[in-house]
Amino acid sequence: MPKEKSDKQEQGAGRQKNVPVGEWIVAVVGLILVIGSISLTLYRALTEESTPPVISITVDSILPAENGFLVRFSVQNTGNQTAADLNIEGVLKNGEEIAETSAMTLTYAPAHSMREGGLFFTKNPNELDLQIRSTGYSVP
Repeated sequence: MPKEKSDKQEQGAGRQKNVPVGEWIVAVVGLILVIGSISLTLYRALTEESTPPVISITVDSILPAENGFLVRFSVQNTGNQTAADLNIEGVLKNGEEIAETSAMTLTYAPAHSMREGGLFFTKNPNELDLQIRSTGYSVP
């Protein structure tokens, strides 16, 4: 004796067969984006030369702070490797004499990225010679 399909089973089967065109388009676009992302990542991993971090620091602003002055800066890593625990040192000089130093550690500077940070000084950096540089990093 053959089993008869219930109305719910027939409706469920009908829904599975009639997938809207928009849903297919979204699925195909998603698939193309995933394949493209994976392909680009593999291409870059296989073709880019492994260069060490290349760090450049730019002073963005000097602001008054509660106990002195804040020097805000941007760190750009244009190299192909990440720099972890990037040490940044700021020095205020009055001629050849060092008037004050300040240091900080930037936790992570990925390859081809920009990060921001700040150094605090008690003396006014606008009145002295401000020098900021990176002093070292570790490989993550």
